[in-house]
Amino acid sequence: MIRLIGALLTAAGGAFWGFAAARRLRRRAGVLRQLAGAMEQMDREISFRLTPMPELMEELAAAYPPPVGTLFANCRGGLEDLGERSLAEIWHSALADTDLDLEGRGAAVLDELGEVLGRFEESSLRAALARAGAQLTREAELAREEAENRGRMYQTLGLASGGLVVILLL
Repeated sequence: MIRLIGALLTAAGGAFWGFAAARRLRRRAGVLRQLAGAMEQMDREISFRLTPMPELMEELAAAYPPPVGTLFANCRGGLEDLGERSLAEIWHSALADTDLDLEGRGAAVLDELGEVLGRFEESSLRAALARAGAQLTREAELAREEAENRGRMYQTLGLASGGLVVILLL
């Protein structure tokens, strides 16, 4: 009986590993989609309403769930030091403090956006936001495809590895 319970727990552990890896891939695709939407919203708010940056960060923090909302909340919190630090430094600090679980081009797009925030006039900022939104949308689509393909593979490998370990131990 104890061997059966151990075998089930071992198989479940392998399955859990595979399903957790697949869930991380889906989460990353969702975060990228939300970030792309946030860039579009920032562009609209800046162009039509001329929303000040602190108010814009508050609106975005309230509009998006974690971790995207947390990014904007961290940025809003850092705006208290705006005279001592540049908006780019505050943005980079907020990115570092937020667990977005991004890698590669998605993280680079957000990092590059920080260099533009607060430095240029409205038209340059809007162009940078539009470019970042387009790149994040593209990255979200690639991440979604990766989550579909590699996610199934991770789930299958997790189940198979758990079953293999059970067979080896029995």
